[in-house]
Amino acid sequence: MKTMTMDRRRLLQFATALGATALLPRSAFADIISEATITGSAETTTGVAKSGKLRIGFSNGFSGNTWRTMALAQMKNEAAANADAYELIIVDGQGDVAKQVGDLDDLIAQQVDAILVIPNSGTAVVPALRKAERQGIMTVPFNLPVEGDTYSAFTGTDPKAKGAILGARLNDMLGGKGKIVAFGGLPGNSYSAGVWEGAISVFAPGIEVLAQKDGYWEEDRAKIIMADLLAAYPQIDGIFSDGGQMAAGAVKAMLDAGRELVPVTGDDYNGLLKLYESNKDDHPKFNIALVSEPSWEGVVAIRIAQRLLAGETVPKMQIISPTEINADNYKDYIKPDLPDGVFVDTTLTDDELKAMFS
Repeated sequence: MKTMTMDRRRLLQFATALGATALLPRSAFADIISEATITGSAETTTGVAKSGKLRIGFSNGFSGNTWRTMALAQMKNEAAANADAYELIIVDGQGDVAKQVGDLDDLIAQQVDAILVIPNSGTAVVPALRKAERQGIMTVPFNLPVEGDTYSAFTGTDPKAKGAILGARLNDMLGGKGKIVAFGGLPGNSYSAGVWEGAISVFAPGIEVLAQKDGYWEEDRAKIIMADLLAAYPQIDGIFSDGGQMAAGAVKAMLDAGRELVPVTGDDYNGLLKLYESNKDDHPKFNIALVSEPSWEGVVAIRIAQRLLAGETVPKMQIISPTEINADNYKDYIKPDLPDGVFVDTTLTDDELKAMFS
């Protein structure tokens, strides 16, 4: 895995989004990813020590893409390496908000010691998390934000800060003007909402948003949507996407339509990196600005839960600094011999990934 670093300017951007912060000791997560930076809020939560083998529940909002597949695999690896300390109980909301709320209620009824959750809806899960907290269950949402502060601790990247970075990079690639289309994930999802809020806060006045669509973080769906957008808009100068799968689908639709490729944003989706590698020479306007979404966030969440269940005090917000990938450094991250669906910011080995996606 490429070493993750962050310059002072970028770190301050993420820290500013949190308010007063303190850097966590790097050694606490040194085996997750080399040189990763995790910024902790000044506000803290003190856990309650529990003895014996622990039971940690994980409510996955859905498992419909390869990022979730990889995230789950890394969590299972972590749990297998610590099988004597805790059991990891996994439930899948299958993209249904009501089902996920029911899954959370089931975990509470099982009296697990901690609950991890990637929420389908950052608001719908709040009552269940509040109920869990009242019953002494530590709650650690991760990856996608949750409304309010009724949880023990959160970890993940900062969507609004990421959106601001992507928006600024798209401004640069377009020279501050142009007509763009935009893709977000699930309808009403807090992550996509945050990314978009950050992006529009920095878009130059010359950026015109023609359409904003929900692509469900699915390449095939985004390709179909983009084909319709190409038919509707004869001029599209750029593509804003908060997920690399959707950006890849949009690029493929442009190729199918014989259109000149344009600058795109996204994340560390290998398929998008491969598309850039194979088409950049024939399409001089084609450019990329990507910000990774580490698929190892769930491992950090598990370890936060363990610390809380050991009675330790942890920062309530723990923001993971992603890495930027662009035309200058993409060769350091692309995996030409691995499937498109791989997200390259991962602790999984190439052999594990080949076995997973064979």
